[in-house]
This record gives sequence, C-alpha cells and structure tokens, in this order.
Amino acid sequence: MEMKNKKDKPGKIGVVKFWAWSARDLSLSANFLVLSFISIYCTNTLGMEPALVGGLLMASKVVDAVTDLFAGYLVDRTDTKWGKGRPYEFAIIGVWLCTWLLYSAPAQASTTVKAVWIFVMYMFVNSVFTTLLNASGNPYMVRAFGSNEQRVKLASFGGIIIMVASIVINMIFPVAMARIATSAAGWRTVIAMFALPLAVIGILRFFFVKETEKVDTVSERVAFKDVITVLKSNKYVYMVVALQLVYSLVTGTGVATYYYTYIVKNLEIMGFISAVSMVTVPLMIFFPLMLKKIPMGRMVQIGCIIYAVGSFVTFISGGSIPVLIAATVITGVGTLPITYLMNLMALDCGSYNAYKGRQRMDGTIGAVKGFASKFGGALGSGLLGLMLTIGGFDATVEVQSRSANFTIAAVCGLIPAVLFVLMAIMLAFYKLDKMMPEINRVIGSNNEAEAS
Repeated sequence: MEMKNKKDKPGKIGVVKFWAWSARDLSLSANFLVLSFISIYCTNTLGMEPALVGGLLMASKVVDAVTDLFAGYLVDRTDTKWGKGRPYEFAIIGVWLCTWLLYSAPAQASTTVKAVWIFVMYMFVNSVFTTLLNASGNPYMVRAFGSNEQRVKLASFGGIIIMVASIVINMIFPVAMARIATSAAGWRTVIAMFALPLAVIGILRFFFVKETEKVDTVSERVAFKDVITVLKSNKYVYMVVALQLVYSLVTGTGVATYYYTYIVKNLEIMGFISAVSMVTVPLMIFFPLMLKKIPMGRMVQIGCIIYAVGSFVTFISGGSIPVLIAATVITGVGTLPITYLMNLMALDCGSYNAYKGRQRMDGTIGAVKGFASKFGGALGSGLLGLMLTIGGFDATVEVQSRSANFTIAAVCGLIPAVLFVLMAIMLAFYKLDKMMPEINRVIGSNNEAEAS
C-alpha cells in the first residue's frame, strides 16, 4: 500500500518533513547573512586594516581546498544506520557556536591575536562545519526524496520560506547592529540573539527526515580514484561550480554594509530595501510549472541576465532610494532561479555519473560546489579589502573620498553585472537538460533490474 501511494503521488512530501527539511536551509542561509557583516565588524569594531581582513578571510579558504574535497570523499564513504548524509546534520550546531565565537574576538588584544582569532574561527565555521553540511546535503536529499517532483517542490516552495525568512533577518540584523552592536560586547549580544534559536531550528531536519530511498546503481565502496574520475570526466560539474563561485563571490563581499553607510548614508534602511524583494517570492510558486516548459539550465541563464541588469542599475543609482528599490526587485527576480535550481543541477550531475556507469558521487559534487561557495565568498572578501585599500577607504572618517565611494559602488554593482553576463554566456553550453529524460530512463531500468 505504501509503495502504491508513492507511485500515485510522487510529489507528495508531508508537512512535517517539508518544514523540517527547510528549517536547516533557513538556518544556514541566515548564517551566510550574518557572516556578511564580518568585514565591517573587523574594520570598525576591532580596528583592523581592510586589506588585512580581506587577506585573512581569503587565506582561510585555502584550507577549504583540502577540507571540502576530503569532506565529499568522507560522505561518499559513509554508511551508517542513520544513512549517508543525515549524520552530519549536527554540524549546524558547530556553525552557530563558532559564529558567536568569531564575533567575540578580544577587542583589546594585539592585532596579531585578533588576526589569529578571526582566521581560526572563520575557518571552523566555513572549512569544517559548513563544509560537512554542504558535502552531505545532496546525498541526504536524493536519499530522502525519491522523485524529481519532490525535489522541485523543495527548491520552489522551500525556497519561498527561506527567502522570506532571510529577508526578515536581513531587515532585523542591520537595525540590531546599528542599535546594539556599537561595541564588542554589543556584537556578542546580537550574534547570540540569532545563534541560539537558529541552531535549534537547524537541527530539526535530522530528527524528522530519514533516508529511505535507494539510489546507488554501483554498489562498490567509493575509492579516491572515483573522485578523480568525476573531476576529470564530468564537465557539467564545472559549470555548476563556476556559477556557485561567482554567486558567492558577488554576495560574499559584504559591500552592501559599506554602500548603505557611506553612499546612501543610512544603514538602517538597508534591511527595509532588501525586504522589497519580497514581491518576487510569489514567483517561486510557479517554478514547478515553469520547469515543465523551460529547461533548468535556461531558467538559470535567464536569471543571470536579469541579475546582471539589476546590478548595473545599482551601480548607476548614485544611492537614490527609488532606483535602489527598483534594482533590488530586478536582482531579486534574477536570484530566484540561480539560488534554488543550482542544487538540482548538481543532482543531475550525479545522475549523469550514474548514467555513465560510475558512482553518483553526490557527496563529492556537493563538496566541490561547497568549496566554490566558500572560496567565492573568500574572493569576495579579499576583493573588497583590496578595492577599499586601492580606493583610499578610511574607516576613521564619516565622509569618504570620491575614489573610495566609486570603488564601493563598483564592487556593489558593476563587477557583479560583468560576472553574471559571463555566466549567462557559459550556460549556453549547458546541455544536460536535454539528456535527462534518457538518463532517468536508464537509471530507473538499472534500479529495477538490481531490485529484481
């Protein structure tokens, strides 16, 4: 009877399972937003040089080159009574604990001590705990949700929840930062206010979502040579990775805080303008229907073009509130397919591996994608620090020079516009969508043959 119901309703998820799954993504997205303020915390509260901060954040990602790939290999070899990806969900607690410690650096210590503290804690958040969550996410999803209809619903309807929650947090955090985080102790208080509830929310997935689906078409234990094979022979993985790298670079600079502080001259309004992107949320409802008519890669390509337009409008806005509101809506529309379809593209890459008679290697693909995410964020931080230094930014003055303001505007709008145009061009060569019907047919036949 249970099998019959699954076939009759392949897209059914269940309310508890849906909310529990979305909760961890919400928690991790919130952490990404909180970490975007680390640069201004270091320069304005700890008194560190922008170039040093950017260098530290970028250097911490070098460690990811090892930890991400190792994490993917580790997850692909995992086989426990809880499953393959599910055991790593406890890493969300480590993410929030180390985030609080990151923003608890000893403000009166020497520059060396502060630099080491920031480097180590930032590395633990990203290189260890977030790495494990990223590497285990896709293996967990494909074993917890057996049909593509379920995964599309998670990407669309789950994306609505995550976006709304992220917008709310993005509204509240700048206000809390401006009013409470006016000292080192204030920063600790603000981060604790977010860390505790979000850690509790983030762990719900482990308790309410089990791995129940069999998806492996190759039963041999994963060997390191399988990792090398994936990286050498699956070109579509590199396209997904490049897209993730650019998106994380653009969103990981933390430049918006500087933009609203020195160009708009009103930090508190930053969150409220971000909330304007709420108007794009209803579009997520139509994702499942749109994906039946528009290939996934093409939807993401269109998103890149729209994001580039919105970024350029930001660049030429001159800090005008009405223009920034329009730019926020445009980039919000472009963000939707990019952020919520990348994971599905990564799962298709795993299916492509299985179609070729190899291990799916979802963990490795997720780990490489996670590495791109964090390395992109590091490049963004490094880029911001370098550009601020070149532009003559001075944290001790309220009014910046024309060159500093131009640099801030360029990092905020012009550079993202150029990068996303390049991504749109790259996606013209993404042909995996056309292959998926045949890939799914072959994988389904192989699984049925193995079951019989």
